[in-house]
Amino acid sequence: MAKKSYDWVAIKLEFVKSSLSTRDFAETFDIPYSTFSKKVMREQWESERKQIGSKLEAKSIEKSIENRADELSEFETTTLKAIRIAQSDIIIKISTCEKAGDMKSLTSSLVDLQKVYRLALGASTENQATGTTTDFSQWLESIDNGELGTGRSSA
Repeated sequence: MAKKSYDWVAIKLEFVKSSLSTRDFAETFDIPYSTFSKKVMREQWESERKQIGSKLEAKSIEKSIENRADELSEFETTTLKAIRIAQSDIIIKISTCEKAGDMKSLTSSLVDLQKVYRLALGASTENQATGTTTDFSQWLESIDNGELGTGRSSA
């Protein structure tokens, strides 16, 4: 009986890509197990399989990170555009605002928008102004008393 010939290059490629055990692979491809297992051990196909698996896993993680980074970037860009639009609307409303309570609400909204904008840019969200909360409260009180822009109360 003539010895059966195998395309070992093609078989190796299939084996390295597969997750079948040596025995299951030999059975699936109708190769005597002893012949196949000797070839696999002698040429270290298992280690090549592991290397490919490790590279595949690393590449998968890298691709996942890239996809998430792209998604985050797109989300932040959309958020920044929305903040710019809201900021413009608030500034227009402030210029026509007549009630101090409404002014306080609008300026508070601007501060919130600034924090979200800075957060999206990776900057500090802490107030960078040198004034204190008390200064701001006094300024709002002066608006309530009809002393716009002076920063002093009438007391």
